[in-house]
Parts: sequence; structure tokens; C-alpha cells
Amino acid sequence: VCHMAFENDDVKAFRDLQQKFPQASFQQNTDLFQQEALFIFRQSDRLPEIKLHLKGTGFQLKVWESLLKIPMGRLSTYGAIALQVGRPSAARAVGTAIGSNPVAFLIPCHRVIQSSGSFGGYMWGANRKAAIIGWEGAQTEKKNLLPYDGMVQYYGKLLDQAEANDYFDILMKTIDWRNDEAIMFGKRIVTKRKVAWYGEKPFEYTYSNVTKYALPFTSELQALRSLAETATGETYNSCLLNLYHDGTEGMAWHSDGEPDLKKDGAIASLSFGAERKFAFKHKQSGEKIELQLAHGSLLVMKGKTQACWLHRLPPSRLVKAPRINLTFRTIISD
Repeated sequence: VCHMAFENDDVKAFRDLQQKFPQASFQQNTDLFQQEALFIFRQSDRLPEIKLHLKGTGFQLKVWESLLKIPMGRLSTYGAIALQVGRPSAARAVGTAIGSNPVAFLIPCHRVIQSSGSFGGYMWGANRKAAIIGWEGAQTEKKNLLPYDGMVQYYGKLLDQAEANDYFDILMKTIDWRNDEAIMFGKRIVTKRKVAWYGEKPFEYTYSNVTKYALPFTSELQALRSLAETATGETYNSCLLNLYHDGTEGMAWHSDGEPDLKKDGAIASLSFGAERKFAFKHKQSGEKIELQLAHGSLLVMKGKTQACWLHRLPPSRLVKAPRINLTFRTIISD
């Protein structure tokens, strides 16, 4: 397959083909290659191997190859693709290369959006791009991990290894990490675990009897928020970050039910670094649910989850590497 496009007009479609391949002879035919290419619209999880014959510059081929690594139901940004191809300052050039993609849908240029969360342009129309993203999201809708009284969805790795590594390094260096504090029985306790609190505004957030004031979002946090919002269909205005230096640092059973937070609102949890176990426990029945949170993965808690379930990050002496967790949430301000 060397070309694939969306067209509404057969005459125009044929004329476009003649312009793109002026030395070719054309014959309308339904063959195996065509059927395999169209198979993705029916059974995308069982897509057969399809051979592509592409012509482009070395840079274009690198960009198109990176698009093939974006899983169905996931999205990336122009900046993230630029990082993948080793040209972090070439987001505009990446956009141009993506706009030259000769094989619609099979090379999923529709899965690349702006860092602001806007879908951006598309050679075959913005409405079609939005429809494809919505359709793919419906095909890959995540099941609820909780048996009752709430909703938890695990999206797995939202970012590939290289992207996740880059974000981990940037967050370690640029975030204003501070040791967390709590006041218990009148005593101030300082933890080894470090935290940071960021937001659209200098939101106040009080937990463990200590009030924090949000710092302005960094560009990286804005980009990650956009990815979380696009993946979950929710919106967030703040982010609490935790840095666990190794497996000896964890988090006890708790729920995020502070009055500052939107009631039953979604909390999107992005994980970077060491893979760690994460657990839920029902407040009444004591039933437990456990899973592993991978590097670059996304977990979402919403609905009655905070009201009915506790969650924790159990310590483990087997884990020697650090982990960064970002929980995007919504603060209700006056």
C-alpha cells in the first residue's frame, strides 16, 4: 500500500491519484491488499500484516515510523513526536511531515494533537479527525476495576519508554520538590517522601492539617495534563506530585475526599519511574483490589471511589529505584 485517503467524490479521488502518480496506469479492482487495508475499520485488534511502500525524506520517514508506535486509543503531541525522532525543537517541522502522510489512518497521524489538548488540523478535515479519535476511544474503552461503589480505569502505558524517560528526567530536575508535612496529635511530622503542588491558580489545598498553595503549571505539566484530559474526557485544574525515592517510601491507606476537591470528581494518576503495586480497599466490606502501575501509565479514579474506597501505595524493599506520581484533580474555588 503506497496511498490511502478519505474521499467523498470518486472523480476528484481519481484525479488526485493521477496527479500523485503521473507515470502509473490505473485499474479499479478489489484485491487482497485493499481488503487487508480496510480490515482495520472492522477488526482493528486483529489487523493482519500490511506492507507499506513509502516515499519521503529521511526526516519524514522517521516521523511516520513514530506514528505507527502510537497505540489505538492513545494520543501523542507534535512536541512528543519531535522528541522521539531526536529533534526536540522541531515540532513545527514534525507537523509539516505529519501533514504529508500519504497513507491515511494506517499511519495514524490523527492520533497527534496539540500540547494544549486541541485536536488541531487534519488533511481530511477536523470533523473527521475528531470522529476517528472518538471511534477509536470507544473501541478501547477501559473496564472498571472496582466491583461496585465507584470507578477505577487503568489505561496502561499512555507514553512509550522514551517519552516516559524524558518526562521523568525533566520532572526530577524542574519540579520544586519539598518534603511533605503532616500535623498529627499536635506534632509536625516531616516525611522523606517529597511533594509539590501546582495549578492554574494559586489554589489552596489542605490535607493532613497542612495547607499548600499551588505554583503555576510548568510547560511539561500542562502537556501531561492535556494528554490526561484527552485520554479520559475529563478536565483538571491542579496537580499534586509525589516523589518516592525508593520502595521503602509509600503511602498509607487514605482517600482523597478533602472538601477542596470536586465531589466525586475524576483524579488522573500518571506514574513515572519504578513500577509499584497500588491497592484499593472497600471501607465497609474490606474487599481489596491490587494492580501494578507501570512507567508512563495512567490510572483514573472517579464517581463514588473516594467516598467508598481507600487506596495506598504499599512499601516494598525490593524496589530500589525512584518513582514520580502526578495526580491531576479539580479544586473547587470560590
